[in-house]
Amino acid sequence: MYDFLVGRDEEVVPFRARQLRNLLCNLGPSFIKAGQVLANRPDIIREDYMNELCILQDDVPPFPNEVAFQIIEEELGQPLEALFSKISSQTIAAASLGQVYRATLRATGEDVAIKVQRPQIEPIIYRDLFLFRTLASFLNGFSIQKLGCNAELIVDEFGEKLLEELDYTLEARNIEDFLENFKDDPTVKIPGVYKNLCGPRVLVMEWIDGIRCTDPQAIKDAGIDLNGFLTVGVSAALRQLLEFGLFHGDPHPGNIFAMHDGRIAYVDFGNVAVLSQQNKQILIDAVVHAVNEDYGEMANDFTRLGFLAKGTDVSPIVPALEAIWQNSAGKGLADFNFRSVTGQFNKLVYDFPIRIPERFSLVIRSLLTQEGICFTLKPDFKFLEVAYPYVAKRLLTDPDPALRERLIQVLFKDGVFQWKRLENLISLAKENVGQMSSNPAIRVKRVESKLDLTDTIKDGARLFLLDEGIRRKLILALTEDSKLHVEELVDVYKLVEEEVDIPTLAMQVVQDLPNVFRDFVLSWSNSVLSDR
Repeated sequence: MYDFLVGRDEEVVPFRARQLRNLLCNLGPSFIKAGQVLANRPDIIREDYMNELCILQDDVPPFPNEVAFQIIEEELGQPLEALFSKISSQTIAAASLGQVYRATLRATGEDVAIKVQRPQIEPIIYRDLFLFRTLASFLNGFSIQKLGCNAELIVDEFGEKLLEELDYTLEARNIEDFLENFKDDPTVKIPGVYKNLCGPRVLVMEWIDGIRCTDPQAIKDAGIDLNGFLTVGVSAALRQLLEFGLFHGDPHPGNIFAMHDGRIAYVDFGNVAVLSQQNKQILIDAVVHAVNEDYGEMANDFTRLGFLAKGTDVSPIVPALEAIWQNSAGKGLADFNFRSVTGQFNKLVYDFPIRIPERFSLVIRSLLTQEGICFTLKPDFKFLEVAYPYVAKRLLTDPDPALRERLIQVLFKDGVFQWKRLENLISLAKENVGQMSSNPAIRVKRVESKLDLTDTIKDGARLFLLDEGIRRKLILALTEDSKLHVEELVDVYKLVEEEVDIPTLAMQVVQDLPNVFRDFVLSWSNSVLSDR
């Protein structure tokens, strides 16, 4: 405030930002964690401060080895020498809540990573959260009026996530969930966890022998195909977000490794976030509405996701959303990036009553961080050139009825079938299959080398026979403008002829006809009964 009053607020921002970071470091783990959270909250803090606070994600002083080793022995109930034949004399990594050592199991000779919690941290966290909550209550009226956000709610969300991270048995369960999700994916490595060697303050997991993404030159020197690795990384991130609804909340470069065979590996699962099935569907709705340029529905998606309070008039927001999206998408895939969109969205936050829910601040941080890794490793990498093909493949191949509904929304605009959009979706989906199949990691397991549209075509045929509205729209699409659109149909067929075994598909459709006929009769009888 003094800087502002004397008219030098802008020139001293770098100094004040460093001052804030050092102050948080000196105040302890809760404040360091708060700084890490603020580094990803554009609705609360300005960008230049955010950039400085990002340093807190990697640069935290460790605590003494003798204290860490004592905690390990207390948690596991045995001397270190009984469990480990070797343990590193220096920490491998230090964070706000704990630090990591490398060790070798005496029983099996396997290399492991040992994560140890900082000493006496729990009472410090509870004290600090009490202070944060008291301050938030004092400032809540101001924050709601001036920033459009509820300070108490932000502290509650922060405290809930922080307390979860204090229990390493929860992190062990998170690792098991990730292992289950990616068990059939040969391009992603999740470390195994030794549950018999875990406790609330100690976590022992498989050692990842890879190259940190903080060292792009080492990745290049190892001969790893950057395009293949980045494609795998983007696809894994999107699968977490849109498919599993369980995603890594802190994928900064120190937590992501490149394996020598091209796989991507994740570590540090203390900070994960869960998206409900409804939220996943709304996110896909938002993608569909963006493709269809339906900005009114995009604004409604913000309300459904919790960015806007229920009952908020979204009409003033629609033109702003349209300007942001058209300005970003209008540049094409070559120049589109999430950071520029987020920068424009940050300005929107201050003009409208938008609050970013904690789980979506993690989504934003996750996407921005991983996009930043992509740009670090390959400055001309096009994030959306990988993301779009993944989404296209998901829309075309996922049997989820909700996604089938979204596919129909994409293919019809104002009741008119979009032939070009269908061709683009198929081309992009084939591109995703090609990108993934070219990665050397798939040599471990067999991965589909073709785009399997069999179930999609069968579902489409069933829908055509059973849904009168869809049937009418498709017939109109084939006979639009008083001409038979054979050329468009041929173009689509050429795209899929190598991907679909036509005789096998025809046989499956014939075999399914009795079920289709049964459903048709049931639908017809229900319509007759409803008319009466």
